[in-house]
Amino acid sequence: MSKLKSNLINLLLILCSFSVALILSEGVLRLIDRPPLQVAGWKFSQSELEENQLGFRGHPIKYSPEDFVIILLGDSHVEAGACIYDRMPERRLEHHLNTLGKKVKVFSVGAWGYGQDQQLLALREYYQQYRADLVILWQTPENDIWNNMFPTHWPANGTPKPTFWLEGNQLQGPNYKIGDKIPSSRLGLLLHRVLKSSPKRDDAWEKRLPSPYVPLTDYQGTVNQEWQQRWNSDLGFMKAENLASEKSHLSIFLSPQSPRMNYGITLTRKLIKAIESEVIENQGKLLIFRPQKPSKDRLLGEQIFVLNDKYYRASQEQFQETIEEINQGFQEVLIPIGIEDYRVSLEDGHLNQNAVDVVMKDLALELANTVRDRAPDF
Repeated sequence: MSKLKSNLINLLLILCSFSVALILSEGVLRLIDRPPLQVAGWKFSQSELEENQLGFRGHPIKYSPEDFVIILLGDSHVEAGACIYDRMPERRLEHHLNTLGKKVKVFSVGAWGYGQDQQLLALREYYQQYRADLVILWQTPENDIWNNMFPTHWPANGTPKPTFWLEGNQLQGPNYKIGDKIPSSRLGLLLHRVLKSSPKRDDAWEKRLPSPYVPLTDYQGTVNQEWQQRWNSDLGFMKAENLASEKSHLSIFLSPQSPRMNYGITLTRKLIKAIESEVIENQGKLLIFRPQKPSKDRLLGEQIFVLNDKYYRASQEQFQETIEEINQGFQEVLIPIGIEDYRVSLEDGHLNQNAVDVVMKDLALELANTVRDRAPDF
């Protein structure tokens, strides 16, 4: 036998042995369920004492036949981690409506990081057991579009989640349900754990998305340094803002809209329409709600922002135009935040506990004519 042939045989034996070892290792890891498979989506996980029957932060879902039932459907604004349990938005809205002489129960459906994709799935789960006369979708425009477009949460390649997509003009999906285990190689998961990395789910998903926003590489006029300053100090996790993919709270301000943003707008509208269809099918009404920030926290006109030697055109007008495009044809209510000190902190733009109470009181006044006495079912 020639030396070359002998070497080839030895190489094949090594490769076969290595392959068998990998297969056996994968089999053993699956048998002992280690590492555990990742789960698509999430719910509230801080305290079982603060969970409702569906696993979301909120009080128990209990109502009488005479109660007008309202659902707050949303994300971390509904979950309201900055508020103590008894002063969550659901409790304050219920309190203020009942103070107006209504007989109302308000419940929370949603968790941090939810786009309309997981909101739709959570609402479907709610309707399997309960009714609702009014569903209030708490809109978070800076988050919602990219929440819907990508298969993981913040930041890039974050926690995997159920995701819908468009084929032509038709809504398809989701790829998973909330709580589904995601099929994966256990050896691959183990390697990611050792390397402290995550599967590149966003990267693979991006291939189906249209092209993102393209910034300017040169600009000779006046520029706004705010984004660069925030990046330098990582204020508000600025370094996790992925403007290259538009998985960013800032992408809704970018002008002109990119093909990817147009896709995200259409996808978001389709998801809201699906939510509305669920509500109507269950004899309810959908209302989109959004608190409006004070003018001091809104962009003034169109500006050019510099970030890492790239230049981004952004404006409040583009932000507003995008929201109007998403909400066209849906009933919505905008509640100005009536106090200046409304943020949880400089880095956290969620409503603080006092602001939640103020906004829910104003929302209750806006809803006074919508909330009616409910005839009991016989």
